[in-house]
Amino acid sequence: RTSSPYGGMADRQKFKTLYAKAKATCDRWGATQSRAGALFASAVSIISRLPLLEDAANFGALAGEFSGLPEQTRVAQAEALHRVLESLCQELVLFNTLCVALEKIAKDALALITFSKPANAGAVRLGPISSPAEAVAGLQDLWRLHKDELSLKTALCKELTNVDTGNTSHELEYATVLFRKEPNLDPGEIDAILDRGETLGAVDAEFSSPRKAFAESNSENASSPRLSRMTR
Repeated sequence: RTSSPYGGMADRQKFKTLYAKAKATCDRWGATQSRAGALFASAVSIISRLPLLEDAANFGALAGEFSGLPEQTRVAQAEALHRVLESLCQELVLFNTLCVALEKIAKDALALITFSKPANAGAVRLGPISSPAEAVAGLQDLWRLHKDELSLKTALCKELTNVDTGNTSHELEYATVLFRKEPNLDPGEIDAILDRGETLGAVDAEFSSPRKAFAESNSENASSPRLSRMTR
């Protein structure tokens, strides 16, 4: 049998472990996105209501009956917005932490083939199994995609604190869509990258060392009744 382009079993397992970590990190990103998306939408909803609260006439008869109601409502909404934005900032910190984790995973994978022997072994691709170089490229792409998305999210969140609440309803709606859709993270592309990690599991089945193959062959021969009679 042909030897694996991933070299020894230890390196092979390291690649599989790195892809497992990448998948877990992407899963955590998805959970963070669910929370952050809800917070972003909540912030936009509050900001969109603020201009209406400036006009006491919008409170109708309640403004006359409770003179302090408009001001109390504005203060309450401003405080609610502050809490939402603080929580959103915490989610952005977590997004950044996950990006840093993906960057480290990509660097660890690159180190595996940088010091591989022979030096060009990482470029070898056999059958449907991703080559080490392709596996590294996938992890690097995964990091860059999430890094770009984090940059977009950071810019969108910054806009929430700099909006002119009188003329931004359409902009806010568009920002909400962008934040929710994550245009830099195509689910199909992400799945295709993570699938490269799944092919690494096939390495064990498709490749083995010559010594292992010889041992397997001797074992099969010893168990054959015909060959056992011939050797007596």
